[in-house]
Amino acid sequence: MKLQRAISKYLTDNIPGLYAFKDDIAFISAGNPYPYFLVDLVSTRKRSLGTGIWDTTIDNNGDTAVQVKATKLHQVLRFTIRAVNTSDKNGNEVLAGVCDQIDGLLSDLCRDGSVDLVDPVSGESVHVEQAVFQGRSDLAPIEKGMPFVYQQSLSYLFVEHRFKTAQVESRIETIKIEL
Repeated sequence: MKLQRAISKYLTDNIPGLYAFKDDIAFISAGNPYPYFLVDLVSTRKRSLGTGIWDTTIDNNGDTAVQVKATKLHQVLRFTIRAVNTSDKNGNEVLAGVCDQIDGLLSDLCRDGSVDLVDPVSGESVHVEQAVFQGRSDLAPIEKGMPFVYQQSLSYLFVEHRFKTAQVESRIETIKIEL
C-alpha cells in the first residue's frame, strides 16, 4: 500500500491536472474529475536478503546493537487511466497523452539508480530499486451514462527494498574466557 500511495503522489505531482484515487467511490466523492487513474496490486513476491533472519550490527564503542532484516519485494502494479472528451480534444487523444506521460515518468524513474519516494500518509521512505514495464492495454470504453469514458491500463513491476531495524535492549558485554 505504501508503494501504491508513493507512486500515485509522484505521478500526480509531475503531471498537472492528473488525479489519483484508490477506487471509484473515492472518485465519485471527489466530484468526478478527469483524467484520473486507479492503482491495483496485481501480484507480489517477497524474498529475504542474506540469511533471512535478523542480522546484528554493533557500533564502534561496542555499547549498542541494532538488529536489521532486509527483504526484497517484487510488486506488479496496474494503472487504469480514464479520460473523457474535452472541448478541444477527443477522449482518446487525452488518454493517449496522459498514458505517454505516465509511461515516460515510470520508465525513467530508476534510470540513474534507485529512488526514494515518500509515502504521503505515513511519511516513510519507499526505496525503489527498479521499475520495469510489463504491458499496455486498451480497455473498452465505459458507455453507461454520459460522457463516454475512455480507458487504458499500464502495468509495471517495481522492485522495492525494505529494511526493518530493532534496537537490542540489553548492553552487550565482552566476556573473556581463559583456558
